[in-house]
Amino acid sequence: MIRTILVNAVLLLGLASASAGCSRAQVICDLICECEHCNDQREIETCEQHATREAVADAYDCGDAWATYTTCVEEQGTCDEKNARYSTMSGNNDVCGDEENALNSCIDAASAHDGVR
Repeated sequence: MIRTILVNAVLLLGLASASAGCSRAQVICDLICECEHCNDQREIETCEQHATREAVADAYDCGDAWATYTTCVEEQGTCDEKNARYSTMSGNNDVCGDEENALNSCIDAASAHDGVR
């Protein structure tokens, strides 16, 4: 019951931050959907996913790590127009992997549950 309430609260925070203006989540969502030609449903799902990650980062006081990660995604990501795929992969290397790991570590360190199990 409490978990459901927490999940719903995070989702609502994510939706609120996405609708509040041009958040980092919205920037990333726009890049992905422009490249991947998202239909309406896919765009909603993609934007909600990133808004939720942003809300979680904010809730755990990891906004700086979120900003660093999303800036990397924005600046280092590329659009494969032939396959309509936005990615931060370069060969077998995720060029934003360190930034994403730092974000996840920040969230895990702040979690009362010691991170994802």
